[in-house]
Amino acid sequence: MTYALTVLRSTLLVSFSFSSIAFAQNKPADLVVTKEERALYYQHKDTVSTVASQCLKRTWKTHLDFFNKYGISKYYGDRNPAIDTREERLEIIRRVGAPASIVDDLEGISCIGLTRDCLKEGFDATQSPVLKNLWARIDRNTIANGTSGVVLIQHLQKLGWKVLYWNPRPDLMTKWDAEEPAILPGKPVNWNSGITNEFGQFVYHPAWGMHAMRYDAVMKRDLYYTIRVDDKHTLVGFDKTLPESFKAAPFFVGTAHAGYHVFPGTYSKVIEAHSMRRLDSIDNLEVGEFNPLAPGGAPRWTRIEKYRSGVIAIPPQ
Repeated sequence: MTYALTVLRSTLLVSFSFSSIAFAQNKPADLVVTKEERALYYQHKDTVSTVASQCLKRTWKTHLDFFNKYGISKYYGDRNPAIDTREERLEIIRRVGAPASIVDDLEGISCIGLTRDCLKEGFDATQSPVLKNLWARIDRNTIANGTSGVVLIQHLQKLGWKVLYWNPRPDLMTKWDAEEPAILPGKPVNWNSGITNEFGQFVYHPAWGMHAMRYDAVMKRDLYYTIRVDDKHTLVGFDKTLPESFKAAPFFVGTAHAGYHVFPGTYSKVIEAHSMRRLDSIDNLEVGEFNPLAPGGAPRWTRIEKYRSGVIAIPPQ
């Protein structure tokens, strides 16, 4: 079977129109970045990227230092229902023998939360009221559209960020698409996902990558969900050898599973946070070279989430 037929066959397994892709989020057309705002951002773009990079590195160091001292992560998953109250967090602190006084030093975190925090630091560091206000608008609109990494990247693209589609092994997409729906049962959805549960309902879960369908949309339409893709070659087919050109980006924002997971990074190194980890897990934050198929590479996989393709936005140079 030719590669083209393989992609077509995989695409047909999840047969629905490309217009249906927009179920993930509405296109955030309600946020307009003016020419003046974009020009001002260009004047301060290096400050934004440098400070955002420093924020990531500082957060990672703080995480390690705090955990090594107390056996507790300073940053707790802000979507974990087991630790969403102060008392629940205090109970775990006491259980590991750490001082109760540190409970109010803890901070909620998530993958997109870390990304937003560091971008905010970058925009604030410009000391420009216009840019501070612009970031506040971007952040509010991102939250209003489901706190989606896809929406965040669309807004960064309006400032001149370049969006790259990443897929290290397109030849394996059919295999990925065959195995990912079985990783975790999905939730019922109201569109034809191509897969049904025991009750005959169409189901979906973010761990399902739909890699072949998305690849086809990118290659034919330069479209990843509602994101316009600027570069569909540099980060495609690199397997485990990352292109040198990518390593020069001082800061980047990546997504997998159509924005379900967001992973910020600096100079090809990913520093990612997680919203559902245990408070006493050192893996609440993780670091690794952007290289998802390589041993020790990032974004890091879990038992149910295998990150194999997506998009990455890098700031203008």
